[in-house]
Amino acid sequence: MVEASSSSAAPGSVAFLLHPSMVPVIDVFRSLSSLEDQYDLALLDGPERGLVSFTQPEVAKAIVSDALLLAFALTRQRGRPFCHRPVGSRHGSMDEYCLLALIGSSRSGRSDVVQEAAALLDVVSLDFMVSLAGEIVRQMDLGTLVFERPSLSEFRALMGYGPSEEVLIEARLDKAELSFRN
Repeated sequence: MVEASSSSAAPGSVAFLLHPSMVPVIDVFRSLSSLEDQYDLALLDGPERGLVSFTQPEVAKAIVSDALLLAFALTRQRGRPFCHRPVGSRHGSMDEYCLLALIGSSRSGRSDVVQEAAALLDVVSLDFMVSLAGEIVRQMDLGTLVFERPSLSEFRALMGYGPSEEVLIEARLDKAELSFRN
């Protein structure tokens, strides 16, 4: 799903490199501000086309649709914009990583990772968001896009709190998943 690198400009900061199959998913969230300015659903054609290269067209359409519902719900609840990178960028922000962790970890309901990611995203109605995120994961499973949820200690290490530890995240080209080694 992502690769983390600690070689970013600020000491102690983490840069996230998204797996190519995750860029279109995050691009739905990135496109939301443009979509609110001009309600043109053609803005979502790019993310959908991007997903089609990794999954079937009907699954790509369902993922974009479910991600759009989650994006609207999160933006309303949060009351402030997300920190996003530009559309199409493989570099992810902390908000985007938390969002992917929330989505990927929603498979197991209200796990500790879901709760901490939701807290960092200022999610109030957790059950509702987990339900929406679970639909995205279900569609991704149908389309053979895989999320492997991080452990709580891995998530905390990447967020920069909890005990310090070196975490290497790898992304395989054939699947989108997290693979942690300490």
